[in-house]
Amino acid sequence: MSIPSHVKHGSSSITADPTSESESCRIDDRCEALLYQYDRCCDDWRHHDAIIWEMPLAAVTANAVIIWAANSGEGRWQIALAWAISAFVVGVMSMGLRKQVGYARQIQKRIREIEDEFGLPRVTQQVGRPGMISQSMIWMLRTLALIDATVAVVYAIGPDRLF
Repeated sequence: MSIPSHVKHGSSSITADPTSESESCRIDDRCEALLYQYDRCCDDWRHHDAIIWEMPLAAVTANAVIIWAANSGEGRWQIALAWAISAFVVGVMSMGLRKQVGYARQIQKRIREIEDEFGLPRVTQQVGRPGMISQSMIWMLRTLALIDATVAVVYAIGPDRLF
């Protein structure tokens, strides 16, 4: 991959060093580079934050659609399979949500480092305990997956045998 010989951002420039075999970059102004990184990190953090809020809604919607479709049939195994598939989908979504929360935390840590270096106010400050809402969403999805799996087992065994 070739690095352009001259890339402009703001008032500083990032240039490729023609004497280096690996085409490493030399940044002329460290402060400008940190502010650029801060801007990019804030954009990335907003992106991951939006995904964190959207994933539980998508998981619950998928769960409802799968169960609704299965309940239109008459077979006990069809319903059990639908609940099992729903448990799997919600479980995968909870793992994806955990991954997104991890990315957001890494980015937030870097943002805070840059904010501290420049003495900026913290733009990613959350209300309440840090991570409280995202952790609640993760546990909500895990609980939903467990409930779905439990109902799938109940239907597989036969609800008439249990009650």
